Amino acid sequence: MDAHTLIFLIAAALSNLAGAGFFLLRSRWEDQALRLLLGTGAGFMLAVALVDMFPRAQEHTPWAAAWVLAGFLIVHMFEHVFTTHFHYGQETHAGLRAQVGIAATLGLGVHSVVDGIAIVVAMQTDLRLGWLVFLAMVWHKIPSGFTAASIVSATGGTRRAALRAGLILGVACVVGGLLYSVLPSRGWIGPALGISAGSLIYVAATDLLPEVNRRRTPLAPLGVVAGVAAFYLAHWMLGH
Repeated sequence: MDAHTLIFLIAAALSNLAGAGFFLLRSRWEDQALRLLLGTGAGFMLAVALVDMFPRAQEHTPWAAAWVLAGFLIVHMFEHVFTTHFHYGQETHAGLRAQVGIAATLGLGVHSVVDGIAIVVAMQTDLRLGWLVFLAMVWHKIPSGFTAASIVSATGGTRRAALRAGLILGVACVVGGLLYSVLPSRGWIGPALGISAGSLIYVAATDLLPEVNRRRTPLAPLGVVAGVAAFYLAHWMLGH
């Protein structure tokens, strides 16, 4: 792994920690602001996964669609099957058991491992793709860290424990990138891109969009469209 890729990986990991820090800054965040962040993130992630990552995966493997489905199912299993209570954004349910916070952190941690893999494989494939994937990761890793800290806090965890949850997600991201970087063959590029695209599609479509659309306001659909527009703007700028 070159120094450039390692810097991207660490910066993405720090986004998880920053998200946990944002939660700790104040006891209650404006609901519309959170939904706007989630909506723009969902639009950007969907665009990166469908427009760039999936076609690139098809260039390296004829089983790209199957790998996308695998990535989709992996995140689903760890976020909503092995975890009994989970949703993005600020946790508003009081009296949750400590096991809920642990399970949610572990579920997000598995997804964070995939995030790290996505950053490294994208950087190895093409610098522009690497930048786009990195931006998508930062855009949703901040809410991931925020969510982990919020759930841990709702279970009665201390501020240090909430911050530690964000740190765990960041470490998991770096571990995922390092694990992929030591694979001996470039034959893993297609599967890795497919799994990463599937995980992004899952988080955007089933985790973020339901939270965005829970309250029907003009910001909900406009935020998603703005995220897609931001992707195409970044795509054009990086192309020049």
